[in-house]
Amino acid sequence: MIDLTGDKKNMVILQAFHWNCLNDWWKEISAIAEEISIKGFDAVWLPPPSKGMAGDNSMGYDIKEHYNLNSKFGDKKSLKELINKLHKNDVEVMADLVLGHMLGEKKEWNPYFKKKTYTKFEERHFPKNYEHFCHECGNCQSRNSFGETVCYYSDNAYMKDGLIDWAKWLKYEIGFDSFRLDNLKDMRWDFSKDFAAEFIDHTFMVGEYWSGDDEYLNGFINHTNLNVFNFPLYYNIKEMCMNPLFSMRNLEKTSKKNKINFLSNHDIERDERDFNKDAIITNKELGYAYILFQDNPAVIYWNDYFKYALREKLDELINLRKNSIDKKLELITLNDDIYHARRGRYNIIINNGYDSYNYSGLDVKGRDYEIFIQD
Repeated sequence: MIDLTGDKKNMVILQAFHWNCLNDWWKEISAIAEEISIKGFDAVWLPPPSKGMAGDNSMGYDIKEHYNLNSKFGDKKSLKELINKLHKNDVEVMADLVLGHMLGEKKEWNPYFKKKTYTKFEERHFPKNYEHFCHECGNCQSRNSFGETVCYYSDNAYMKDGLIDWAKWLKYEIGFDSFRLDNLKDMRWDFSKDFAAEFIDHTFMVGEYWSGDDEYLNGFINHTNLNVFNFPLYYNIKEMCMNPLFSMRNLEKTSKKNKINFLSNHDIERDERDFNKDAIITNKELGYAYILFQDNPAVIYWNDYFKYALREKLDELINLRKNSIDKKLELITLNDDIYHARRGRYNIIINNGYDSYNYSGLDVKGRDYEIFIQD
């Protein structure tokens, strides 16, 4: 896997979309490419670029044609223009890859199920039929409800090789630098390993494996050599932000090796934030103060930066990270209420308790944090 102890540990990634974002989104992002760079973002994560079943209403996760880049977000030309503009501003671009399912093509007779299935995909560069989708042959534990499930091996690896070739095309022809891999929980671990092996030496990748089980995720990482989003830490931070009785000690019990930190995404806030059971809806700045001071790459969600009243605090935290990330992270104080860490001259104290906390004359209010320089 790409080493997260080198330059990649510095990455601040902007998830540059939200659910049901505007049409012609590539032009929207292009208009702020310079600002994204100036604010300190190292990479942007874009939504799936290929054509979806729902056309102009598609967010790309209902993938229909891999090599067709005409989507609600724009066409192939505007996408390449966006990528080039971001590159000129020293910002890398991450493609969101849907590798486990397809939707929306023609019906055909499927002898494995003895009925018609929507498996006849006639895309010229990457045609598929019932042979290339799950037929419950007994060699696979993966099955999802998002349309036709891809079969990676029973078809003589046609789909495995085709998906790898498609990803290479996105990288070398279209210009993407890195990949986010969607919904790995419903895919074969051996496919994830084979896919990662094709890009491991030169492409940053992060997989979405939605599980709060830290030990289980570590097993997946060790098997596949992929980095993953740190869902166990996310759930702990959610408790911290929304519960003043949460012990700060629990944050340091979650493993962080080969994990990418985040506090929200397009699925967690697919509906209105305040009505989503998984969303952090109070004191979210405490969570960002924590993850932006860690060694791990960190993702900032679009709505947190552009919609909610967090932008000024996020700018300050990104600036702190940029100034201090080359220094060793030292843990000064950790108890039920207080997390105090230092990098060189730079300190951050997060107070999750009700009462104020005093450190060397500095007063940190309850449910708040303070940044300070100590020579």
